[in-house]
Order: sequence, then structure tokens, then C-alpha cells
Amino acid sequence: MKELKHRFSSGFFIVLALALLIFGSNNTSLVNAARGQVTDFFVPILSVASRPLQAVDDFIGWTQQVAIVFSENKRLLAENAQLKQARITSSQLAIDNQRLKRLLNVGEGQVNIIAAARVVSDSDSPFFKSVLINRGTDDGVLKGQAVINEDGIVGRIINAGSSSSRVLLATDINSHIPIKLASSGINMILEGDNSPYPKLGFLPLGEEISVGDLILTSGYGMVFPPDLPVGQVLEITEEGIKIKLSTKLYNLNYVSIVGYEIIRSPVSRPVSRMGDHSPKGKK
Repeated sequence: MKELKHRFSSGFFIVLALALLIFGSNNTSLVNAARGQVTDFFVPILSVASRPLQAVDDFIGWTQQVAIVFSENKRLLAENAQLKQARITSSQLAIDNQRLKRLLNVGEGQVNIIAAARVVSDSDSPFFKSVLINRGTDDGVLKGQAVINEDGIVGRIINAGSSSSRVLLATDINSHIPIKLASSGINMILEGDNSPYPKLGFLPLGEEISVGDLILTSGYGMVFPPDLPVGQVLEITEEGIKIKLSTKLYNLNYVSIVGYEIIRSPVSRPVSRMGDHSPKGKK
């Protein structure tokens, strides 16, 4: 019985397929109409089935847009922070410039602020005390010029490249700066010894000096202008006189390079007296 049913169903589908083929070959318009109805039937089903995939595509697109917006926001925040820092730096340089102008108010010489510079690195060596700044010969910086900040002396230029220079600090063992006591005007030399506290190399006999005395630049040597703050006497021992500098050399950010030139009065030429016609060389 089962075999009979199976044979009947198989035969039915074969006959149906042949009928459809014959019908389709002879009735193209009817086949097209049937195809259209089938398409109309399946389109809503396919549309519903494709919605999860479209949702996934929309979600991926949304996450990409969020990532782009986040990246752009991060860039704008970084740019804003840079602008704020530049504004703070500009304001700080303006304040430091005003302080330097007051600091450099010396009457017997001409002081020019060559450039303001940022300290980009230090030597980090116990035997060589120096820092690298981001200004060089392109900015008018030359070897031998003085380097200061709003607190006082820093050092001098020992090497100048086109866009960077190295500054020998006042604490270096090779540093020798002419100074004087603010109270008495006694001239001395500040000598670095690679320690945080340089020493006084010469004190005239009979002169008195006390802890706390102020030390200023003397102006000799044509490097540092006179009367710039140097520091205070920290201690007096048999080994020497230690000076605590007014400038924190271990925490330098911005410095200024200055040029100092003595203003000399013009030398008047001797005027020959009228009526003196005696020939030279005759006695």
C-alpha cells in the first residue's frame, strides 16, 4: 500500500512538472504573471528577514561614526590644551619680560634682550653642569652671552648652533663670574665647583662678610650687566664661602639671553692752539 502511494505521488509530481513546462512554453504571459505573484509573496518575507542584517549594518555604521566623532573630539581637546598652554606660556613670557626689564635697568651700560628661550634638556652629569635651550644663531644668540631669568643669573652661552645653544650654568666648575658685595661693593669672583652652592674665590684682607649678605654681579668682564641678583652668603668656613644662588638652576623652564655693552663717552680730540706755528720736531 505504501509503495503504491509513493509511486502515485511521484507520478503526480512528474506529470505536474511536465504540465507546467508545456504550459509555460505555450503561455508565457501566464508564467510571468505567476512569477510576479510569487515575487510579491516573497518580498515582504525577505524584507522582514533582512531587518536584523540591516540593524547590524546600521549598528556598525553608528559605531564607526561614534569612533570618528570621539577621535575628532580628542584631537580638538588636545589642540585646545595646546592653545591654552601657548597662551599661558605667552603670558608668562610677557610677565618675565617685564621683570627682566626692571632687573636690567642699569645706567652705565646698554642691555639688550636677545631672545627668550625654553630649556629643553640638561646635562644630567655630576661633572658638567649645563642646559640646552631652543634658541641659536638664527635668533641672534652668540657664544659668550649671558643667560638670566627673572630671579637672577643662570650662566653663559658656551656653544651656539643655528637653532639651539648650550648654557654653562653658574654652578659648573668652569664658571667664573665677577661679582660684588651689595653692602660694600667689594669685587670678588664667584667660582662654580659642581655643587649646588658655588663659592667665593677671592676676598680682600681686612674685609668683612657675613652670612646673609647679598651678592650682585659687578659688570666686569663685559658678560653680565652689573647689579643683577646672584644670591646670598650661605655659610663661611675655613674651606671657603658658600653662596646660595637666587635662581633655582635645578628647575629651569624659561630663560633670556642678554647682550651687554658698556656705553663709553666719546673721546675729545686735542685742539691746536691758534698762532702755534712752530714746526714739529724742533726744540
